Amino acid sequence: MAEESRDEHKLELWRERDERVQRALSYEPVGKVPLAFTGSAFAAISQGVPFSRFCTDADTAIEVTLDCMDELGDVDATSMTASGLLPCHLTNLWLSPVHLPGHELPDHSLWQEQDSADMSVEDYEIILSDGWEAFLAYFMPKVHNLELLERHDKWMAENLADTPRRYHERGYATLASVAATIPFEALCGARSMAEFFLDLYRMPDKVKAALDNAQPWCVERAIELTGICGANCCSIVAGRGASAMVAPKIWDEFVFPYIVDMVNQLHARGIFCLLHLDGDWSRDLHRFLELPRRSCALAFDGSTDLRAAKRALGDHVAFLGDVPASLLVGGTPDEVHGYVTALIRDIGPSGLIMSPGCEIPHDAPTENVKAMVSA
Repeated sequence: MAEESRDEHKLELWRERDERVQRALSYEPVGKVPLAFTGSAFAAISQGVPFSRFCTDADTAIEVTLDCMDELGDVDATSMTASGLLPCHLTNLWLSPVHLPGHELPDHSLWQEQDSADMSVEDYEIILSDGWEAFLAYFMPKVHNLELLERHDKWMAENLADTPRRYHERGYATLASVAATIPFEALCGARSMAEFFLDLYRMPDKVKAALDNAQPWCVERAIELTGICGANCCSIVAGRGASAMVAPKIWDEFVFPYIVDMVNQLHARGIFCLLHLDGDWSRDLHRFLELPRRSCALAFDGSTDLRAAKRALGDHVAFLGDVPASLLVGGTPDEVHGYVTALIRDIGPSGLIMSPGCEIPHDAPTENVKAMVSA
């Protein structure tokens, strides 16, 4: 009976937190600003689990994350549930190999994405002649650890639909259980940043045709996986296409139209979009007014001025963030608490979910992270 009572308490806590999150995203009054946890490496460090195990055992990654959230105290939600084996998940997004602790790297090293030109110029022809899915079938063995990929795909098939429940049963709301990205980000990873940025000028028509070919698959895949989870929120991750990275004419043609199209199509199917935007997007903040009202939340990583974003966008979108990594690592608990309190005062409380900028760094002092939670 005690166990049943405890389980019911957790489910009630989940419902309470989920309502708080949904009210914040909808600009309804909230009693307190909800906080969403994101911190893969921090969770592993805090629980004493080697990165090599965290990266290659999806069930361990989920349990470690939940235990970390429990220890931090009054956390409301996770921004992103674990989705299979972390390195395979990252490679699926960015088409870049990920070097692993315990494999290419020492056990206690952070995993590292390798920016290498594994896709050749000639490979564009495969996309244009045979399609994006055929290109992926040809290209993925070049960048994946195939043994890990087989384990990842098996885990996803058996567990993805059940993943949100594992968080709910521990009392936590879930924002997104699936991450997607636009073709610009994927091709940039496949070609390497240096080569892809040159391609944008050397062969813009061919790149544009490849992006157009890939976009429908990227959108449909996001819709399909979100549906499997029974969720109504998808994370769309972008950073290489940030405003500070590319010229306006490139951004206007190769980046933002694909974000708009993806958000529009997901919104039409009742899916809320969490835009995880790394880098500095300040130049083009006003353009997010082109997205459907209240269709998404913008999650910046500390590089974009969140107050400027609020001034530009008002209540058209919600916001996540945005406690900078540098503050969480190098600040004091009082400085972290003061930053969060000021941010709530300036752009909240409605329409705001507090969270770290991108992720909690692996070397952030626990007392700083707890200061963010308590604020």
